[in-house]
Amino acid sequence: MMKMSIGAAFSETFAFLKANWMQMLMWVGGALVVVGLLGYLFLGSTFSAMAMAPNDPSLIMGAFGKIMLFALIAAVIFYGVSMLIWRGGMYPGEAPNFAWAFQAGPALAFGMMVIMIAAYIVIFIVMFIMTLIFGAALGGMGGLSPAAFESGGAGAIGGGAILLMIILYVAMIVFLLWVQGRFIVAGPVMAERLTRNPVTGLGESWRLTGPSQWVIVGFYLLFTIGVFVYALVAGMIFGGILGAIAGGSVVGAMLTMIVMAALVYLPIIMISFSVPVGVYRAIAPRASGDVFA
Repeated sequence: MMKMSIGAAFSETFAFLKANWMQMLMWVGGALVVVGLLGYLFLGSTFSAMAMAPNDPSLIMGAFGKIMLFALIAAVIFYGVSMLIWRGGMYPGEAPNFAWAFQAGPALAFGMMVIMIAAYIVIFIVMFIMTLIFGAALGGMGGLSPAAFESGGAGAIGGGAILLMIILYVAMIVFLLWVQGRFIVAGPVMAERLTRNPVTGLGESWRLTGPSQWVIVGFYLLFTIGVFVYALVAGMIFGGILGAIAGGSVVGAMLTMIVMAALVYLPIIMISFSVPVGVYRAIAPRASGDVFA
């Protein structure tokens, strides 16, 4: 275990992508096709029905249930595929272990869901407490009385409220990045040890990321900004070109969506799957002999 650098994390992330891009393309591309087909089967008729009767409450509730079920199935597929990618990258030539991957993946997904729910509960409690404190500072509704406005007090209070909300919003983002950073290598740990127990992966990730937790937050932030810029620029370039070629036809629009998914979103997903292993190798050099062997 060692303190990583942001440069090392980026270097190891793209090294993993370079070494395993064909395998990742196969698994991620296959997963996107399967999820796309399931989405069409699950939700195609539902969205058509909602468009015809947008104010039907029973239809809306049914659609919500189908969307949640589809999201659950998609999560199982992508987490299982991520396990196959991480294990295959660490142990090249090993036969894919589908039974393990599609048990370990959903287990990790469930563990992360529990953690994120707990994180949002913490955020809600903090926001509630801050609201109570700030409400007390306003002195009740009197703080918003005409006299307060005339004296300029309400303007100062309003400015303070806006500043406080900005600080709380930034703090919330940093907190969520920190939570994700502390558990970022749980998947690679489970893949290396071939375990189905998410507690093992999450606990080991918490231990390994401790010395580098704020460096990981910075890496996550830079990575997110980079992905956003790439998606924006690539989407504008390819979207404009493909839109002109499609000419407004339905078939052209479908082809545009497929090509956009392949050229813009598929690379982002592949890089995202490479990040946990990149961070894992940067903070756990003992795994270097296995990863990219």
